[in-house]
Amino acid sequence: MERVACLIAVLSFFGTTVNGIPTHRAERSVGKTIVPRLAKNYVGCSEDQNQKLGIAFADAVALAGIAWSGLDRGSTAFTHYLREEDGEKSKTMFGMISANNDPTNAPFKFSVRCATDDDNDCKGPKGGKAQTVAITDSQPDNDGHREMKICPLFFTATETSRNLDSKKYDDKRNGWCVKDQKFRDFETGGHTLLHEMTHLDAIGKAAALPTRDDPSGFTTHGTDDVDGFGDDYTMAARNLKDAWVNHRDDLAEGALQPWQNAESLAAAATANRVRIRNVPGIVF
Repeated sequence: MERVACLIAVLSFFGTTVNGIPTHRAERSVGKTIVPRLAKNYVGCSEDQNQKLGIAFADAVALAGIAWSGLDRGSTAFTHYLREEDGEKSKTMFGMISANNDPTNAPFKFSVRCATDDDNDCKGPKGGKAQTVAITDSQPDNDGHREMKICPLFFTATETSRNLDSKKYDDKRNGWCVKDQKFRDFETGGHTLLHEMTHLDAIGKAAALPTRDDPSGFTTHGTDDVDGFGDDYTMAARNLKDAWVNHRDDLAEGALQPWQNAESLAAAATANRVRIRNVPGIVF
């Protein structure tokens, strides 16, 4: 499988049952693009889901590894989503995610659960069409490993059902380089799982990143999903960065910084991979 200029890492996480409902979970939905390991044990996942998640988590690590080793701070992959002062913290987060390759001494652990069709967390408003593809508990790990819930839609939505090897770069008709591609056309399951992994307190803590006060009343090292910048995840990330650069005085005290926004990191990582492959006419 293709892993362009990246650290090859095999993740080892351990599925554990989490009782109770977390007080704060970060969700990622399709239909929006602001602000939702290789493992021997997934909770409630079929063999096919295990396989797809294994590939998606490996892709998430690959994207993080590429960003850690080769995200040019002068490129639009960086400047569209992050400020210069976000650079070191972003790199630290990417580095920690890509470093979890020792199953005997993993720097962080978390649980992965596959939800069922009747899971209320994965349903749309008032029982409408499902939009959520993943939900991650960003509370500190004081009472056990935190859980990432994978919704059924993750396995069927166009963006999240793709992986880094779903298309080729030299296929001009059906490959990654088709004319008029948008950011969403390059999204993969790995993109979404990278977004989700940054929410985990355990990862930010292992990376020795600063804490932030979550609106739900706890302190965490994990990222959040920024609110108030539109419903498109990726454009909201760009708008957040623009606000910090050009309208900082208008931001509330303690406002989420770009490096603390999950999609800012995931979008930069995906855009960076496209940049490295020199996809013509694509600037994210």
